[in-house]
Amino acid sequence: MQTEDTLHPEGLEPRGALCVECLGEVGAAERVLDRTGAALCRACAAAFYSTCPGCGGLVPTDEALARNDTGDLNCFECFGRPAAAEGTEALTDEEVAALVAEYVALHEELKRLDARAGEIKEQLKQAATARPRVSNAVVLRADSASVRCSYTSKAAYDAERLAAAEALLGAEGFAALFERKVTFSAVKNRLEEFLASDEEATAPARAAVRAAETRTEVATLTVVAQRKKKKSS
Repeated sequence: MQTEDTLHPEGLEPRGALCVECLGEVGAAERVLDRTGAALCRACAAAFYSTCPGCGGLVPTDEALARNDTGDLNCFECFGRPAAAEGTEALTDEEVAALVAEYVALHEELKRLDARAGEIKEQLKQAATARPRVSNAVVLRADSASVRCSYTSKAAYDAERLAAAEALLGAEGFAALFERKVTFSAVKNRLEEFLASDEEATAPARAAVRAAETRTEVATLTVVAQRKKKKSS
């Protein structure tokens, strides 16, 4: 099959009426053209030129480049292109054009679908806020489908404000509640127990931790897999 880079001799415009090798006059019926449109007599073409398997054009044999993968003599442009995978055929111009058109259409459709899905997702999250939660999630249903909007809570801590809690707790007490990173990550169970306690000695530290805390809620929407109906026996 021809690739989209295959040369069509009838599409080349001849440059000159003399053979570029022997400088003899060449009639239109006997003339062949190299890949650039230069005129050649048939004898010189057979003696000094090779057909590039990549584009189908005639290239001077002493200028052709041998591929390491196939050993074929290629023109400079085709030499730089990877060979087709073994056992596969090159696509025709028509096949390539059809794939390009389909890909562009699908690409645009994917963008449209992604944008619309994002709009619907935000509307469903908004709808979930007005419905009661069960196990910190809301299930929204249709006739044959459903989605679950689940909620997780994440807390962030201001480093400067949390330093006040560290000074009150001491290094060991603070390390029991927080892992020191670039940002502070709470040891969740221990911290919750600490904040829920009513010990007067740690009340200032608890207040400092709460002042440093910023709590946000993240909603995640996922498609619920449908259960297969059991066949009645």
